[in-house]
Amino acid sequence: MMKTWLIRRVIMSIVTILATIIFTWALLEFSPTSPANYILSQISPSALSSIRSAEIYTSLEQYLETLRPHGNPVIQALTYLGNFLHGNLGVSIVYEVPVTTLIANALPWTLFVIVTSVIISFFIGIRAGEIMGYKRGTKKDSTLLMTFITIRAIPIYILGTLFLFFLGYELHIFPSGGAYSVNVTPGFNFPFIESVLYHATLPILTLTLINLAGWAIHMRANTIYTLREDYVDFAETRGVMDKIIESKYVGRNSILPLYTSLIITLGFSFGGSVFLEEIFSYPGVGLLLYNSIMNNDYPVEMGILVIIVLAVVIGVFLADLTYSLLDPRVKMGD
Repeated sequence: MMKTWLIRRVIMSIVTILATIIFTWALLEFSPTSPANYILSQISPSALSSIRSAEIYTSLEQYLETLRPHGNPVIQALTYLGNFLHGNLGVSIVYEVPVTTLIANALPWTLFVIVTSVIISFFIGIRAGEIMGYKRGTKKDSTLLMTFITIRAIPIYILGTLFLFFLGYELHIFPSGGAYSVNVTPGFNFPFIESVLYHATLPILTLTLINLAGWAIHMRANTIYTLREDYVDFAETRGVMDKIIESKYVGRNSILPLYTSLIITLGFSFGGSVFLEEIFSYPGVGLLLYNSIMNNDYPVEMGILVIIVLAVVIGVFLADLTYSLLDPRVKMGD
């Protein structure tokens, strides 16, 4: 049963990845705003008509022709898939370097900020949510709930802009952008590490507050639901210690629905946070994706989307695979 489920799940994951890649490739490749049309739109008609040199005009046409869809779409799609399987995601139209190089340079910065904030917010959020659930209906619960709902309702770009304006530009407590100071030498040395942590503080703080509010609200609801379960009443009747009921009976079962969300959130973290990295000029995947969209650099767009799809599908697969370890009631293959 388990072997059959595992094989079926692996096949489903592979099909999902390949289908998503082909679908996304077709959307970008045959988009009306293709790179060739975008470049032409950036050249004014007067400038285009002033290109009198036949050699320059021919060279421009040849370059644009390489950016236009041509040939059999099926063969093109299969060619892209073949290149993808060999680790070749193409070359950036804007930077003229391999897409894998661009992503490899940006990904560590994104993972550092996103994963750090997700992990911090998760553990603080579930603890806060559990306390709120136990103290439901009290003044403390109402105050915390209203606070978290308010924070959750604020768009991330508003919160990030407020932090940047007051803590960055007005009070000069934190830097206004970048990943590290230009006065330090990148490497495994204390000044560089200190500078990296200093520059990442505001992005991490912004994302942590937004995520923390979400985890806390969901955990509060799960805790209240779990407290109504019969096995909790039975444990209390048997005289089980409150700490054991809180940690093993309520806490463990309340956190289970959030486990899959955590894995998927970590998967999406490979795509970075476009708004966050744009606001703080943080050189991660989100900023790279923003610039590629603005410049219609579709090989980079495709490369980042492929990375996100891979991370999310693998994350969901691992969540399914490990869920039974957290909850023995769920057997693998159910």
